[in-house]
Amino acid sequence: MQDVKEQTRLELHIEAADNVNPDEKGRAAPIQVRIYELKNDNAFTSADFYTLQDNDKSVLGNDLLVSDEFILRPGEIKTIRRRTNPETTVIGVLAGYRSLTRSQWRETYRLADAPYATWYREWWPLKKAKLDINIGQRAIVVTEVD
Repeated sequence: MQDVKEQTRLELHIEAADNVNPDEKGRAAPIQVRIYELKNDNAFTSADFYTLQDNDKSVLGNDLLVSDEFILRPGEIKTIRRRTNPETTVIGVLAGYRSLTRSQWRETYRLADAPYATWYREWWPLKKAKLDINIGQRAIVVTEVD
């Protein structure tokens, strides 16, 4: 029998800034966002934006466990609540900024090591992660909330 890690109870609060993704006149615009659950972040952090945009499944391979994709309007907030895959160690965030060269379009957050699963953790999970993900004007900021 193989030991299985406990799932993390994950809550992501994703907010697009009012001035997100400005055009050439400084007007805010909607932005495409992807959230990834990853085993390892090596491929994610070394790939360029367009490779991840077009071929994320093949580039990330077995490191990709779960992904979500959505578009946020300026000022919009989205919340995701779920249990992670037991193998998830990193949350990756990708944002499709209009000007990639002047933006920080990728960010990662390493989750704390998960304990091994026990029968009672189904009802009383030990591990929780609550993250604020701010999709700013030209950068992504991920912070843990207590």
